[in-house]
Amino acid sequence: MIRRRREAIEARERWLRGPLAGFAQALDSSSARAALFPRADTMIDLLGLDVAHSYLDVGFGGAAFAELLAARAGSAFRPVVMDVSVAGDPVDLVAWPEKLPFRDGSFDAITVLHVLRALDDDAVHGFAEELSRVLAPGGACLLVEFAPVRWGFLNNLHRRAVSGGCAEVDLRGWGRLAALLTECGFDAINLVELGPFALPPIPRVCVLVRRNPR
Repeated sequence: MIRRRREAIEARERWLRGPLAGFAQALDSSSARAALFPRADTMIDLLGLDVAHSYLDVGFGGAAFAELLAARAGSAFRPVVMDVSVAGDPVDLVAWPEKLPFRDGSFDAITVLHVLRALDDDAVHGFAEELSRVLAPGGACLLVEFAPVRWGFLNNLHRRAVSGGCAEVDLRGWGRLAALLTECGFDAINLVELGPFALPPIPRVCVLVRRNPR
């Protein structure tokens, strides 16, 4: 587990500091993220971000898009942004997804955008348990990731296209993700629609998990 964690972090740092660093950083900009997620208003509605008192973004790539999303929602609260690596744009903290350094019920809204493909199944399940723990009663978390396709050749092409910064890439569909999220403490696990996505034209799987109000 520790070896896989180290490999994931090192792959992220090589991507952001290597020969393609300029390209990698451009992909992490707020404008690029806005192109990746053209349905910002839908995301805000699903998360209730306009009324949330606390917002956590766990991602690879800095705070730019989370801050843009919070500003668009008219939120008075700045998002807390976490990354797995110190490389890249400044973030509020660096930590591993399986060990979130927050108290129980800390956040009303959480986004996890294009992170899960870089984690193995055990890490995804452990991450989900931590998300459930730090999600406040009545809160929601949106997870978005690239999804697999049935044609093997195209699926391999997609995997290579989204492999930047990843030691390994695992594209999971709704069935596998739902199984990994089950029995993690969520009160609801729902497949939601955010598309179509223009850039890149690869299918996504978008999952909204919730905790019931007390």
